[in-house]
Amino acid sequence: MQKTGLIVAGLGVLALGLAACSPTPAEPTPTAATAAAPAAAPMAEMPMTPAAPAQAGPIMGMGKITAIDATAGKVTIDHQAIPAVGWDAMSMGFTATDPMMLKDLKVGDAVAFELKSTSEPSVVTKVQKQ
Repeated sequence: MQKTGLIVAGLGVLALGLAACSPTPAEPTPTAATAAAPAAAPMAEMPMTPAAPAQAGPIMGMGKITAIDATAGKVTIDHQAIPAVGWDAMSMGFTATDPMMLKDLKVGDAVAFELKSTSEPSVVTKVQKQ
């Protein structure tokens, strides 16, 4: 009887060991509906709300102009990380509060810029050549 108990206990330990070593279940394969979904744009994944607490004072950034439409008040800047809004370095478009601030700028200019607020981070209130 004692021998049977040891065998059962040994088999239990063996079963637990095998379960612990078993591979984890595979991820579900995409269905036709998810496989056909278009890829999201990189900016769609970026949070538009600050990851860090709201910052008092101006939110400053540094970068290089890669595209500009002064008439429409639009500028694309390849900018460094902006921790105040939780952004890594990237290239993105901004709207100027006053299109006239862009009139003397050109593609390739290194600039310092100021974001309007953490609630409107894609609006610039100041862009200045460096």
